[in-house]
Amino acid sequence: MRPSIRACLKATFLVGVLLPPACGTDRGGSTGTGGSGGSVSNTGGSSSATGGHGTGGTNTGTGGTSSGTGGNVATGGAGGTAGAGGVSRSSGCNATSWPTASPQTTNVTDKAGNSVARQFYFGLPSNYDSTHPYPLVFAFHYQGGQASTIAGAGFAGHYYGIQPLFPSAIYVAPQGLAAASADGGVGQTGFPNTNDQDIAFTRAMVSWFESNFCVDQSRLMSTGFSYGGIMSHTIACEMPDVFRAVGIMSGVSFGGRGSSCVSHEIAAWMTHGDADTTLSFTSGESARDRIVALNHCGSTTHAVDPSPCVQYDGCDAGYPVVWCPVAGGGHAIPSFAAGAISTFFQQF
Repeated sequence: MRPSIRACLKATFLVGVLLPPACGTDRGGSTGTGGSGGSVSNTGGSSSATGGHGTGGTNTGTGGTSSGTGGNVATGGAGGTAGAGGVSRSSGCNATSWPTASPQTTNVTDKAGNSVARQFYFGLPSNYDSTHPYPLVFAFHYQGGQASTIAGAGFAGHYYGIQPLFPSAIYVAPQGLAAASADGGVGQTGFPNTNDQDIAFTRAMVSWFESNFCVDQSRLMSTGFSYGGIMSHTIACEMPDVFRAVGIMSGVSFGGRGSSCVSHEIAAWMTHGDADTTLSFTSGESARDRIVALNHCGSTTHAVDPSPCVQYDGCDAGYPVVWCPVAGGGHAIPSFAAGAISTFFQQF
């Protein structure tokens, strides 16, 4: 991460930017016959957050196919994906028991061979059923933040306020590593993705959840503010073939922090304040433009709810790009973000 951005972010979070709460592509296979897609429910709720920044990635495999009969949903072959309208069920489906303790810890090895124990919190739907495949939503914290805060009930809790609005999903809040400070002490937490460490962590968590729970592998999503938004942009770069969509708040894309970007579309909802002095608005626009080009969108847009959001015209089918520039907005989460992101995620 560029030193000037790190210093600016650190100064920002010492001050603290707070806002009050406001209130897929499966892996492989082809479309089965006689199958039909599922649906998810939507309920009310919301939240807001503050300060930091991060990175991410995905991969669509290929695999066998399976036909649903009698109107049942077609599912993908082992290690592959279902066709359009189908559901790819993870190996954890139909389990008779599953982990309940949160947080969990997993060992992660980066590209340089360094192994580190990484921690994450998670939350299940209140009526979790191991025979039903659920979307999996990642919520990355801001710089200096804690996963326990994102997973908790206070400020920025309930996974940025998205969980109450989209309750029929599994949620995970990863804990960022503390960086070394200039004086040799421990600095603020975040997702610098050094040696691709945070993408390796993300892949390890995806594997853990798919093994232990019934996950719809075609519906993995990522969200986050600031450092968490940067991490979601990294996921959109390195793992767009694994993740279906991202919801990014005040995030930018930093090149050279991990592997080269994968050429695969990903649905994206993004917001950024045009008066942001922590992560510049123009940098947010550049990160947006990469996804616009990736999804083969046109240059024109049309207004969508909520205002001031617009959606790009001509994007590849199933891969919309929504951009929500906030006039006069600084480095903060707008009050409409939780509701808009939950609605955006539930269309897939």
